[in-house]
Amino acid sequence: MNQIDGFGEAFEALIENLIDEAAPLRAALLYRLSEPTQEDIGKLRGVWESVPVERRRLLLSRMVEASETAYDFNFSTVAIFALDDEDHQVRQSAVEALWEDEQPATMRRILRVLELDKSAPVRAAAATSLGRFILAGELGTLAKRLQSEVEDALLEICLAGEEELEVLCRALESMAYSEREEVAELIKEAQTHDHVKMQASAIFAMGRNADERWGLDVLNALKHPVPEIRFEASRAAGELMLADAVPILIGFLEDPDREIKHAAIWSLGEIGGRAAQQALFELSKNETDDDILETIEDAMNMAALGSGEFVTYVFTDPEREDFNDIDPDPFMFEDDFDD
Repeated sequence: MNQIDGFGEAFEALIENLIDEAAPLRAALLYRLSEPTQEDIGKLRGVWESVPVERRRLLLSRMVEASETAYDFNFSTVAIFALDDEDHQVRQSAVEALWEDEQPATMRRILRVLELDKSAPVRAAAATSLGRFILAGELGTLAKRLQSEVEDALLEICLAGEEELEVLCRALESMAYSEREEVAELIKEAQTHDHVKMQASAIFAMGRNADERWGLDVLNALKHPVPEIRFEASRAAGELMLADAVPILIGFLEDPDREIKHAAIWSLGEIGGRAAQQALFELSKNETDDDILETIEDAMNMAALGSGEFVTYVFTDPEREDFNDIDPDPFMFEDDFDD
């Protein structure tokens, strides 16, 4: 067995590494804590309070990162007991580390965090996390009665309006997955909220809600003077497949705001069409940022897939010095697929 997984050595040695603030946190510990044995989790619990807070924070943040990049990791067991940690940053990361866990017991545990945790950022993380259970209910992978438990809790927060702004925003965004009739009114009210963050959440919710009724609102938001609103509108335009937004999104490809540029690229890929693809291709010829090139590559492949083109665009090949070998008109065979 590969030694990096941590099973070839005593767990106590990995615990010592966790406690030692001067030592780099070993990857072997993460491997060992993915679906740990009862014996290992018992030992971790026994020393948890003696682990320095910065090391607990580091461990949980590494778990979040690992779970988002490698789907074979499962840190639910550790994350569940870390929800009771005295440090709010540890608890927040624990909620985030549970992002793939759709067990009813986990759902109810996160509901308790939403209701009882003293930290607003932790409650906000819980509100975000609960959105996946509503989506699971809509997709038919979670019982409707369980979906309703989550919707009732989030709806109560939204209607009362007495929570911290961050929690209210995240609750609205999660409720947007729901087909409950109250959702549309909540989104409309958030549009006219005094705080721009709630207005931005309203636009985010429109895209997630995926109802064509929001098309004109999102188009108008693309022209909003506040960058945060334009960013959310750029993303929502792609989720709603707004063809009318393509000219504005093409203009955003030159936006100095990097996040707006990324969102515009992504949405052009989602919407597709010749104009969107051509604009993305032109952008790729002069772009030098590898991160943006990768986003363009993904977007163009998505657009090609959506149109039925049998094309794969690769702009981030490390061996490539320039793009002179790319066909200057990648759409020259587009008519071949019109039938």
